[in-house]
Amino acid sequence: MDDRKSLFPGFNQDLYNLMTRISTRSFHEAGDRVLSTGQFIRSVAIVTKGKIKICREDLDGNEFFLYHLIPGQACAYTLSFEAPSFVCNIMAKAIEETEMWLIPLTAIQKWMTKYPCWNDFVIKNFHNHIHQLTKVMDLIIFKGMDERLNYYLQAHKKNGQPVRLQISHQEIANEMSTSREVISRLLKKMEQQGKVILHRNQIELIA
Repeated sequence: MDDRKSLFPGFNQDLYNLMTRISTRSFHEAGDRVLSTGQFIRSVAIVTKGKIKICREDLDGNEFFLYHLIPGQACAYTLSFEAPSFVCNIMAKAIEETEMWLIPLTAIQKWMTKYPCWNDFVIKNFHNHIHQLTKVMDLIIFKGMDERLNYYLQAHKKNGQPVRLQISHQEIANEMSTSREVISRLLKKMEQQGKVILHRNQIELIA
């Protein structure tokens, strides 16, 4: 039995069989770039295993973290176009061993009218995309750096369970557009509050 079918409970068997038949499997190790800014995209990317980090990237290569994609979710940016190809405006990076299914854009154009369950899947992914972006905007506009850092760290948890992040203070600072000193100070405060345990280039999330 294909365990991945449980990731798409709304799909009828016909659509699921078609998706698995025409999709290309894409495998990535932790740290691999999955999508790059300026890259031509010709497929819809759906995560079936692992986790992907979505970031915006400026002309100097600085990254700004937006949100994660988990199994069963599609990258909303790749769902946004029906043309044969388009230029990507985000950067995506695998943060653990990850598998994706890549479905040609030319194929899904027909699904919009033939499979209502595909439309439901697209709408659900756009809702998730908008919700995550709104949350990030609220943090930037209304909250302090401490709450933004807490959101960043909590987003890395698996099913709400404590995890160890293999990441440096500088990497976090780069993704949050701030300085390493600010991140180090806030992490030390979180450690004193019992929320994290700091190790060399590792952060253990407790609460």
